Amino acid sequence: MSTNISTAFYDSLFDAKDVATSMNAIEEVTLNNVRNILNDPKQLSNHIPTLPRILFELIDTLKDPHAEFLDFIEVIEKDPGLALTVLKIANSAKYSRGEGTIQSINKAVGVLGTVGVANIATSVLMKSLMPEKPIYFKKFGRQIWEHSQQCAFLCQILAAGHNQNEFDAHFLGLIHDVGKIIIFESLCNALSDVLTDDLPGSITFKELMSEMSLDISYSIAKEWQLPQVYCEALRAQSSNKSSPLSIVLFKANALSEIYILFRKAKVQEKQIKKLLEKLKIDESIWLRFIEVAENFDLV
Repeated sequence: MSTNISTAFYDSLFDAKDVATSMNAIEEVTLNNVRNILNDPKQLSNHIPTLPRILFELIDTLKDPHAEFLDFIEVIEKDPGLALTVLKIANSAKYSRGEGTIQSINKAVGVLGTVGVANIATSVLMKSLMPEKPIYFKKFGRQIWEHSQQCAFLCQILAAGHNQNEFDAHFLGLIHDVGKIIIFESLCNALSDVLTDDLPGSITFKELMSEMSLDISYSIAKEWQLPQVYCEALRAQSSNKSSPLSIVLFKANALSEIYILFRKAKVQEKQIKKLLEKLKIDESIWLRFIEVAENFDLV
């Protein structure tokens, strides 16, 4: 395949036709900033957004074998704003199952299941961490979030085939790209500080950022003190090793990345089929994904 799937996300932001291998001034400054943050635990800690406490409570409740149905509902209802947003999304066309208006979290769980409601709730909570301003952040943040949601959806539907927990897979998809938040913060700072008309786009820069974002995501997951299952999967991704959950993430990320190229008409159907065969993914999963890939607006 002539187009590099691993850099597809950056190709969607910058000039994918740029074949330069040497980095320009903007790229050099950004790379130095990212390296400094990654190598300095104090700096990294200062740049990491704080996870909402309720997110930990949701995860703990889902993983507690002694927790009951009502315990999960109680956690969501502690935050009226979250509960209202979950109900709004549960009643959207994306989730509606023709069973009338869902007016309570209790009914939402009855219709969508605990995992379904948990996925909505965690998506809402994670979206609050996405950068929104200034203008560069708004553009980058939107695309980071779109890719994260797509990857989470794919992780969830791939999980069953790998005997993995659907919630774990979905949540891993949501958090796997948090490292890009720090990368784009550094890029925005470089764009503000360096007096040049150059923009990022060299092959070297895109490949380095793809690699470093995985390391940063793993470091952030550890800093957040997330359950080991997520940290181990992210570590496996960044070190080119594998675990059952990291394999799910790898496949989901590859499909989401190639979808970026597909949407821009940079890959052909036969190339996609070749990738599906290589990853041992049934074509029905790809077709199911492209039907909903553009419809993650509400979360």
